[in-house]
Amino acid sequence: MIDILPMLAPGGEESLPDRKTMRTWMLVLQSQGILCRTEAGPRLLVSPAMAQAACAEIMAYERENRTLPRPEPLPDNSWISLLIVGGCVLLTLWLDPQSGPRPAWYLNGRADSGRILHGEWWRCVTALFLHADAGHLLSNAAALSLLGILLSRRLGSGLTWGLFVLTGALGNAVNAWIQGPGHLSVGASTGVFGLVGVLAGGAGALKPGGRMRILFLSLGFALSLLAMLGAGEERVDVGAHLFGLLCGLPFGLLPGRRKAAGWRGLNLAAGGAGAALSCWAWSLAAAA
Repeated sequence: MIDILPMLAPGGEESLPDRKTMRTWMLVLQSQGILCRTEAGPRLLVSPAMAQAACAEIMAYERENRTLPRPEPLPDNSWISLLIVGGCVLLTLWLDPQSGPRPAWYLNGRADSGRILHGEWWRCVTALFLHADAGHLLSNAAALSLLGILLSRRLGSGLTWGLFVLTGALGNAVNAWIQGPGHLSVGASTGVFGLVGVLAGGAGALKPGGRMRILFLSLGFALSLLAMLGAGEERVDVGAHLFGLLCGLPFGLLPGRRKAAGWRGLNLAAGGAGAALSCWAWSLAAAA
């Protein structure tokens, strides 16, 4: 019998496998019907006729079971999410329809399906920053803070808040088209459910099978959130919640991050695009 370790570890003693690896390699060979044994040294002995086949089996096993490097983690920027939620709260309070000359902003910013269908697309975005009352505002702010922090740690703050604006606007647009003229709504909950959809799609999942587990957990969270917001109440826009969720699901297919540097660039672009779209929408609402 001959020792095949020189063929597997040509770097000399420094590259020789440890005992655990040797036992694993023996099991690999035995599973393929290749007789082998070990000796002190270490040495892994097989018959000369099976040497090439044994090396091929071990190298194939190592290729299939190599440990992939863990992706470089993104910095913990949860404070950005809390800052954005705080900004949304202040904006909502400033645009409170009960105070002074602000009703014009409120009327021009709410999601009026008839006007949306006639081209006033900006209402799909501006309605995300308006709320009916303090209770409506606080419930959405609480859910948005939780989801914002959770997804920011998976995808980054810029991408999370860009998706909040995008999925919320898409959900409001679909809701306007389905409901038809005469339907009015305000609130961040369309974007909140959009983020639930992103999470339900398994956004950022790095482990095999992780997406299904995240899907069930997210749908459970969505049902709990609906219950908290009062799904059966007349003023609750269940359609906006549903369409926000559905619009977020495709974005949940975003892969887990690979290189932090690339994801930082993507986050800057997505966050900037979301902020620019929101500012553009509000400028059109102000000019209407």
